[in-house]
Amino acid sequence: MNLKKIKEGIKKIVAGRKRVVVIVQCRLSSTRLPGKALLPLGGKTILEWTLASMKKVEASKYFLAVDEQSREELEPIAKECGWDFYAGSQSDVLDRFCNVVKISKADVVLRATADNPFLFYEAAQKLVDEYFFREKNSPVDYITFSGLPHGSGVEVFNADSLLEAASETDLPYDHEHVGPALYNHSEKYICAFVKAPQEFYYPDYRTTVDTFSDYKRALRIVKKISNKKIPSEPYSATEILSALSFPAVKNPVLLIPSVKKGHGTGHLRRCLELAIVNGWDIYIPDDADLTQRLDLIEDARINGLDDFQIVNNISDLTEYCLAITDLFFADNNFIRSIASKIPVASIDEGNCDNGYAEYLFDIIPSLKSNRNVNYYNPAFIPLPEKKRASFPAKINNALICIGGEDPAKLLLKSVVALAKNNIRVLAVSPSKEKIIETEKNIPEDLKKYITVSSPIENLKEELFKYDLVVTHFGFTAFEAAGAGCAVILLGTTPLHIRLSVANGFKCIAPKKINQKMFKNLLTQPENLLVKNKIETSENLASFTKKISLGIHLECPVCKTGEGFKNKIVARNKDRTYRRCANCGMIYMSWTLSEFQTEYNHAYFFEDYKKQYGKTYLDDFDSIKSVCLRRIAIIDFFYRLANRISKNIPSVLDIGCAMGPFLSAANDSGWQVFGADISQGAVEYVQQTLNFPASCVSFPDADFVSEFGIEKFDAVTMWYVIEHFKNLDSVLKKISEIVKDGGIFAFSTPSASGVSGKYSTDDFYEKSPADHYTIWEIKYAKKILRKYGFKIVKVVSTGIHPERFPLAKKMKWSSNSLPMKFLADLCKILNLGDTFEVYCKKIKS
Repeated sequence: MNLKKIKEGIKKIVAGRKRVVVIVQCRLSSTRLPGKALLPLGGKTILEWTLASMKKVEASKYFLAVDEQSREELEPIAKECGWDFYAGSQSDVLDRFCNVVKISKADVVLRATADNPFLFYEAAQKLVDEYFFREKNSPVDYITFSGLPHGSGVEVFNADSLLEAASETDLPYDHEHVGPALYNHSEKYICAFVKAPQEFYYPDYRTTVDTFSDYKRALRIVKKISNKKIPSEPYSATEILSALSFPAVKNPVLLIPSVKKGHGTGHLRRCLELAIVNGWDIYIPDDADLTQRLDLIEDARINGLDDFQIVNNISDLTEYCLAITDLFFADNNFIRSIASKIPVASIDEGNCDNGYAEYLFDIIPSLKSNRNVNYYNPAFIPLPEKKRASFPAKINNALICIGGEDPAKLLLKSVVALAKNNIRVLAVSPSKEKIIETEKNIPEDLKKYITVSSPIENLKEELFKYDLVVTHFGFTAFEAAGAGCAVILLGTTPLHIRLSVANGFKCIAPKKINQKMFKNLLTQPENLLVKNKIETSENLASFTKKISLGIHLECPVCKTGEGFKNKIVARNKDRTYRRCANCGMIYMSWTLSEFQTEYNHAYFFEDYKKQYGKTYLDDFDSIKSVCLRRIAIIDFFYRLANRISKNIPSVLDIGCAMGPFLSAANDSGWQVFGADISQGAVEYVQQTLNFPASCVSFPDADFVSEFGIEKFDAVTMWYVIEHFKNLDSVLKKISEIVKDGGIFAFSTPSASGVSGKYSTDDFYEKSPADHYTIWEIKYAKKILRKYGFKIVKVVSTGIHPERFPLAKKMKWSSNSLPMKFLADLCKILNLGDTFEVYCKKIKS
């Protein structure tokens, strides 16, 4: 007996046990994406993907159930895929299912929808098996797996229960969606929502095709898995999940290059290459006037760019996690309209008003005096592999390349000037029309020296053939220097002249392009060699992919949704910080490397010892001594506000670690409670210090169930508050659990200290990756009042007078009189690098 007959026998056994019928519902009248079931996807329609996937589930019959209006277009597909077909009501989908149940004599129904091309057929089979397993023990009327990607799951019904439920409900929602007829009536029907097996449990993913953005995601999934091949089998769950985690699918990016005439072709070339390598979309507006764009796009298609990656309209940007612009000089209105919808990163942005950008990086060297960027690395300029072996004593030949455009029309002038110096010149012109125009205007006696050429393919690797390269400030200049050629730049603008000189190039202003100027420069050709210090350890594609995985954060207090309007405070390679215009809070608005500290044994012992020279427990007594001062301040203000009370006051220390503050507060007569996310630290507090403590995550903790206490006389956070992304929910929770007249106290790094004020870039560079807010004393009062707290005392801590610029310059010793004066000044003016805040809960 062959394998095929064995499988047929198994199906008959299954059918003999219970008749399972798979029903896929479909309609073409979707309002958000009309006709989506027939959209092409990897050489098939979306509907064919769904049918192929569900055909992998063992069943007696397979039915496509559609509305009458869709019959003509869908019935041939069902027949071709080997499915039975039924057409019925457009709005009453439940009636459609019931009629198929009757026709097919189904005992069990598996329901799927045709807008889900990436169904997990393995999970669907497990769900059917689970239904039958339960039938032996505790039967159900309805079952589904929860936690699958939205669009990868199915439902299984008892057919008789479905018929009964349909006869008992006239609710339009029940009849439109089928399943609710059962699970919305749980008083009669047994419905099970079972957590999906771990291998399928990815609740944050989405695979359904409900909108055009969903369809684009589906196209990306197919491109990632199959590329140009038409898959012969539906994808497995493993393949789908792998594609969903791929950056281009999980974090799609829209590239926005300059396609404006006069800005050159480099911006578009660079973005097209990124679109091909990283699988991102690129915006080419219909009104783009860059002449060469069509040829460049066609070349990109040949090299792997798909049509769906070219976007002509950007009214809806919801599918993208980030826009990367390469605009030369961004128009303020245009770029802010983008930034109001999605985060923006910008390459080589010429507009100094660049606060809209969450991330800003330069590739082409710029004048640092007018730049504030996250990162600069000319290594992203792809240098040639082929280099000159030697350099001649005299320049014999030259290449002149002004780029895809020649907005200042410098090509002819420089060609003629060089040829008059008896230099053989190859002039690269961007189009046939301009080649003809250039050749026409070359003086007859110089034509023997000049050849005019169309753009050279892979120009970078051809540069080494020329003694001299004449171009403008840009990639070609650095590539030519990297190839060992002499380089002369033509200054297209005053800025580009300054940039050329600042980076070691000889540059000729447009009005000075003549035979004499070139002759003077050519007398000492060795001076035209530019030492190239560029390292090639990184490339632009991989770095921008890393940026696409970055995390965008709003002000954790206000969450206005308009963070791009907030002023930039600092930028560094990994992070961007802004100041909220509403509350004044400095917060991390963008991070490339989100870091979550693990508060395990190593944190308190090995890691702590590396930083401080001893373990946390070795340092316990010194930490406790600081905490004794803190609890004394809390006790003073608490007693001041609660003179009559004779009760033992209670304090909750959030982020209690191994309990030094709890020990200090207990010694001071307070009833202490601790909360921390470290299980090891909590166990130490419970078992060694014998204080009540709970391993919980704040602000989600329920302290009534944990400790039987609804409100505390004091709540403290020592170097904890800066770790919360959502500070609003934290402060609201604290306000809820502190009694009226009670105390809230915390310590945190200060942006208004010596380091923050006088070494700003270094201060933010060294700020830990999990510090999402940087507090300042002058704004703390306003922020805390919003949550019902009034500041009663601020203590400036972390005094570092040696960090004053004057102290560094003069190299004062720590015991010198000036240094002691600066230390006192720090305390008086609250210039410590950290501070403590003590505030009272205002009566409700």
